[in-house]
Amino acid sequence: MLRIIRNEIEGKKELERIGVDKEAIPIMLPKMFHLNIKFKDVPPQDAIILKQEMLSIGGDTAISEKALPPHSSKTDVLVMGNEKQIKILASKLKKQYERLHKLGEEIENIIENIGKKTEIYIGNKKFEFGKRTYIMGILNVTPDSFYDGGKYFDIEKAIERAKQIEKEGADIVDIGGESTRPFSKRVDEKEEMKRVLPVIEEVKDEIKIPVSIDTYKPKVAEKAIEKGADMVNDIMALRKENMVNVVREYNVPFCILHMKGNPENMQKIASYEDVVEEIHSFLKERIEFAVSHGIDENNIIVDPGIGFGKRTGKGIEDNCEIISRLMEIKSIGKPLLVGISRKTFIGNITNTSVNERVEGSLGAEAIAIANGADIIRCHDVYATKKMAMIVDTITR
Repeated sequence: MLRIIRNEIEGKKELERIGVDKEAIPIMLPKMFHLNIKFKDVPPQDAIILKQEMLSIGGDTAISEKALPPHSSKTDVLVMGNEKQIKILASKLKKQYERLHKLGEEIENIIENIGKKTEIYIGNKKFEFGKRTYIMGILNVTPDSFYDGGKYFDIEKAIERAKQIEKEGADIVDIGGESTRPFSKRVDEKEEMKRVLPVIEEVKDEIKIPVSIDTYKPKVAEKAIEKGADMVNDIMALRKENMVNVVREYNVPFCILHMKGNPENMQKIASYEDVVEEIHSFLKERIEFAVSHGIDENNIIVDPGIGFGKRTGKGIEDNCEIISRLMEIKSIGKPLLVGISRKTFIGNITNTSVNERVEGSLGAEAIAIANGADIIRCHDVYATKKMAMIVDTITR
């Protein structure tokens, strides 16, 4: 029979069932998992060496025919082999000249990041990513959010909803005072602070789970942290001037999200050759930016930005491709937050209104968890929590 081994835990169990010698198990495990690693714009000399080295150890490397004489053009490269072969390749490359040495280091980082387990303290709560999925409940203190706009605009209703979110099993509550739905209008920081600061201040006395502030405005983030927010969820990925300084000064965890443009124009400018490659490149650049400005990289969480400037409908579903390829984004090595709940692409696929998308959301979220999501940001906390418990039991 066919035996599909999805991770090292399953592989170890199967080898133990067979009765493999304990000392042989760690030798065999890396041979079980096939990896494909892609590099962009590799000089032809490097590409040919990569191919020769992989062929010599039983793997292979795909390169453009135009990298070969007489063309000698740069080429994208796809390295193909099992984990053991690719580790051998990395070791060989690190003995070569500088460009190949760096490729060897990058390969080692990718392999390390695939199964990396990280810990972050958000507020006084320790999050052990890799052990289970964490749930972030959405609390929109807005009149115009796409699903619950106006529902919790009143401060008392917002506080009650925060308490309910905790009771339903959320690990974090994410409070936002400006809608980021497609084509939504911006509000100034004074109005946003008027909406969220009183709620944060009151909520901190009512619930025990950490509070996240959903904002891209540095002043709002700063005041929210002073009122008790434990984390910043920034859809602009530190692109607003001074946000990086706020995050560094207060030393809080923060999430950076991929989005082209802003909520007003993101759906108009959505265009990709390879959506996942672009997200991966963007998030890596933003992480490097943060670290270069003194940010503790252990505080960084990443979000591929489902629904934020992604194409949907008319046969193009960027969001589905992102969810199916989340492990590629996971290879960056940071905890992965995914927000799918009731978004437009769910409605397009299921032909349902926003109020009828819970089942579609749960299905997509389950696949996201199986493919590496660490935090699910959602409206339907109770249902999502129960679904995540089942998926975790099956896949972790």
